Amino acid sequence: MESLRLGRLLISQKRVIGSYISSSKEEIDLIIICPNSIFGMGDRDYWKALREAATILKSSSKDAIVIFHDDADGLCAGAIASLALDRIGVSHRLVCIEKLSPEIVDLIHSLSDKLYLYLDIGSGRADLIARKLDEKPGLAIIVDHHDPASVDHEKLLHLNPELYGYSGESDVSGSTATYLLMRELVDLRDAAWMAVIGSAEIPGNLKELNRIPLNDAVERGDVQISRAGGSERYLIKPFGKPWNKLSSTLTAIGSAGYYARGPQQAVESLKERRIPEELAERFEKLRRRKFAQAFAIISKGGLRHEKYIQWYHLGDLFKGLGSKTIGTLTSMLSYRRGIDQKKYLIGFMNFEPEIPGLGRLKGEWVKVSVRAPKPLQRLIEKDEMPAISDLTMRAAERAGGSGDGHRFAASALIPAGGENVFLEEYERLVAEYKAGGLASG
Repeated sequence: MESLRLGRLLISQKRVIGSYISSSKEEIDLIIICPNSIFGMGDRDYWKALREAATILKSSSKDAIVIFHDDADGLCAGAIASLALDRIGVSHRLVCIEKLSPEIVDLIHSLSDKLYLYLDIGSGRADLIARKLDEKPGLAIIVDHHDPASVDHEKLLHLNPELYGYSGESDVSGSTATYLLMRELVDLRDAAWMAVIGSAEIPGNLKELNRIPLNDAVERGDVQISRAGGSERYLIKPFGKPWNKLSSTLTAIGSAGYYARGPQQAVESLKERRIPEELAERFEKLRRRKFAQAFAIISKGGLRHEKYIQWYHLGDLFKGLGSKTIGTLTSMLSYRRGIDQKKYLIGFMNFEPEIPGLGRLKGEWVKVSVRAPKPLQRLIEKDEMPAISDLTMRAAERAGGSGDGHRFAASALIPAGGENVFLEEYERLVAEYKAGGLASG
């Protein structure tokens, strides 16, 4: 049986940062590439793990299933991986997923004895993937930057830079993590610009691991950096547009166009160094109309307030759009007047059970999106309030679903009818934390 032999070793190195490196030529080269990194044992293990995963990809006799997220970061990760696998002759299938849950993982792994490559998704539910590998044949590699669940499985390799001392919220995107793996397979410098676009979801100047594809893209002539007042902007030269604008375009295609093959069209276009902006315009027009309706509903009493949370439910308003739209709307709402800036903001929408290219989920489901307004983020940073990822995972499990995310943003999928249980558990968990009884990551 094939196995990922480093699985146990790698997990045992979680968040290790050791002494500085200062000797060998290889290590000096790495320091030149990533001048802002803290180099220690965890960092060396990360590069070793990337090389091991690349060896597995090259030598595996299995077809690959490339599972990727539906936002710009996920689409870029999917395109980078697909391009690399094309170049080394590995047959693969593309599957775009909005959210992982036990039921969706079941559908994915019903595809039999494959090499499952999870990109920009999977870390928060690595436990589900590991359990499925016990039940079904196959191997899995997770390449993600979201808050990771700790797992220990011989058939799973978990390549999340957070496990090696980096921050998934500031140092590395999912597309960067994918680029770093895939460039161990084949020369991919002509695809580095995609990781720059994918990294636009991370605020501020690109740093740490995100700097690697940026430098590669600049050297290749695909990206131009401009600086003003300490801030950097990144022009994607083949398109003559900034990275963040193209990121928004791709997210519109992937989310609003999720049920109209938007993600698949985006990935194939990216591989050809194109971005189908006409598709984005069509989907974005629909999304703007639906957002205007949602804002009207919320402003006319659709936002409910509890002690620590504020929430709204849009029902079927976004039907036909991908469920990522509820996350985008909730993020936009967190900056608007009328939103309590020190309360968690929670949005619900009914989730369509059909997963394009996979099949249909049993039962009825609701997508949950949670965001922290800026003042609340500062409280979370000071540990005065609990991280959203922890709260969302625990509340979702209490409601019979599953969730994952970051400290300031997370999402979940719960059974329809479980909204009140989710909200009550959220309130209870925050109260428990403030009373000193709940640990937060």
